[in-house]
Amino acid sequence: MTAGPSFFTVGDRGVLLRVKARPHARKDAVEGVRAGELVVSVRAAPEKGRANDEIVRVLAEALGLPRTSVVLKSGAGSHHKVVVLPGEARTALERLAGARRPG
Repeated sequence: MTAGPSFFTVGDRGVLLRVKARPHARKDAVEGVRAGELVVSVRAAPEKGRANDEIVRVLAEALGLPRTSVVLKSGAGSHHKVVVLPGEARTALERLAGARRPG
Protein backbone atom coordinates (compact mmCIF):
# COMPACT_ATOMS: atom_id res chain seq x y z
CA MET A 1 0.00 0.00 0.00
CA THR A 2 1.12 3.52 -0.72
CA ALA A 3 -0.09 6.60 1.05
CA GLY A 4 -1.62 9.44 -0.87
CA PRO A 5 -2.57 12.64 0.83
CA SER A 6 -3.37 11.97 4.47
CA PHE A 7 -6.98 10.88 3.92
CA PHE A 8 -6.54 7.92 1.55
CA THR A 9 -4.30 4.92 0.91
CA VAL A 10 -3.72 3.24 -2.45
CA GLY A 11 -3.43 -0.55 -2.54
CA ASP A 12 -3.52 -3.38 -5.06
CA ARG A 13 -7.29 -3.71 -4.82
CA GLY A 14 -8.20 -0.04 -4.90
CA VAL A 15 -8.20 3.06 -2.75
CA LEU A 16 -9.18 3.15 0.93
CA LEU A 17 -10.72 6.52 1.73
CA ARG A 18 -11.24 7.77 5.28
CA VAL A 19 -14.46 9.77 5.58
CA LYS A 20 -15.92 11.92 8.35
CA ALA A 21 -19.70 11.99 7.91
CA ARG A 22 -21.80 15.02 8.80
CA PRO A 23 -25.48 14.04 8.65
CA HIS A 24 -28.30 16.58 9.09
CA ALA A 25 -26.24 19.20 7.21
CA ARG A 26 -27.72 22.13 5.30
CA LYS A 27 -26.50 20.73 1.97
CA ASP A 28 -24.96 17.65 0.40
CA ALA A 29 -21.29 18.40 -0.24
CA VAL A 30 -17.68 17.36 0.05
CA GLU A 31 -16.41 19.90 2.57
CA GLY A 32 -12.67 19.23 2.40
CA VAL A 33 -9.99 17.38 4.32
CA ARG A 34 -9.72 17.70 8.09
CA ALA A 35 -7.72 15.61 10.55
CA GLY A 36 -6.88 12.95 7.98
CA GLU A 37 -10.45 12.44 6.75
CA LEU A 38 -12.51 13.71 3.83
CA VAL A 39 -15.50 15.50 5.35
CA VAL A 40 -18.77 14.72 3.56
CA SER A 41 -21.96 16.53 4.58
CA VAL A 42 -25.41 15.18 3.75
CA ARG A 43 -28.90 16.42 4.53
CA ALA A 44 -30.12 12.90 5.31
CA ALA A 45 -30.61 11.65 8.84
CA PRO A 46 -28.47 8.76 10.09
CA GLU A 47 -31.48 6.44 10.21
CA LYS A 48 -31.90 3.11 8.41
CA GLY A 49 -28.76 3.73 6.34
CA ARG A 50 -30.11 6.86 4.65
CA ALA A 51 -27.08 9.01 5.45
CA ASN A 52 -24.69 6.26 4.33
CA ASP A 53 -26.52 5.93 1.01
CA GLU A 54 -26.29 9.67 0.48
CA ILE A 55 -22.58 9.73 1.38
CA VAL A 56 -21.96 7.09 -1.29
CA ARG A 57 -23.97 9.15 -3.80
CA VAL A 58 -22.18 12.42 -2.98
CA LEU A 59 -18.75 10.77 -3.21
CA ALA A 60 -19.58 9.07 -6.51
CA GLU A 61 -20.73 12.37 -8.02
CA ALA A 62 -17.77 14.35 -6.69
CA LEU A 63 -15.28 11.78 -8.01
CA GLY A 64 -17.05 11.09 -11.31
CA LEU A 65 -17.53 7.42 -10.49
CA PRO A 66 -20.49 5.09 -10.85
CA ARG A 67 -22.33 4.72 -7.56
CA THR A 68 -21.75 0.96 -7.60
CA SER A 69 -17.97 1.45 -7.48
CA VAL A 70 -18.13 3.32 -4.14
CA VAL A 71 -18.38 0.74 -1.34
CA LEU A 72 -18.74 1.42 2.37
CA LYS A 73 -16.25 -0.97 3.99
CA SER A 74 -16.61 -0.01 7.66
CA GLY A 75 -18.21 2.55 9.95
CA ALA A 76 -21.85 2.16 8.95
CA GLY A 77 -22.96 3.25 12.43
CA SER A 78 -20.19 5.78 13.02
CA HIS A 79 -19.26 9.27 11.85
CA HIS A 80 -15.85 7.83 10.90
CA LYS A 81 -16.06 5.58 7.84
CA VAL A 82 -13.79 3.74 5.44
CA VAL A 83 -14.85 3.59 1.80
CA VAL A 84 -13.29 1.46 -0.94
CA LEU A 85 -12.91 3.05 -4.37
CA PRO A 86 -11.43 1.82 -7.65
CA GLY A 87 -7.78 2.68 -8.32
CA GLU A 88 -8.68 5.30 -10.93
CA ALA A 89 -10.21 7.42 -8.15
CA ARG A 90 -6.73 8.43 -6.96
CA THR A 91 -6.37 11.26 -9.49
CA ALA A 92 -9.79 12.67 -8.63
CA LEU A 93 -9.03 12.47 -4.89
CA GLU A 94 -5.73 14.31 -5.33
CA ARG A 95 -7.49 16.99 -7.37
CA LEU A 96 -10.25 17.22 -4.74
CA ALA A 97 -7.69 17.59 -1.95
CA GLY A 98 -5.92 20.39 -3.78
CA ALA A 99 -9.11 22.26 -4.64
CA ARG A 100 -10.80 22.09 -1.24
CA ARG A 101 -8.70 23.52 1.52
CA PRO A 102 -10.84 24.10 4.60
CA GLY A 103 -10.49 27.50 6.14
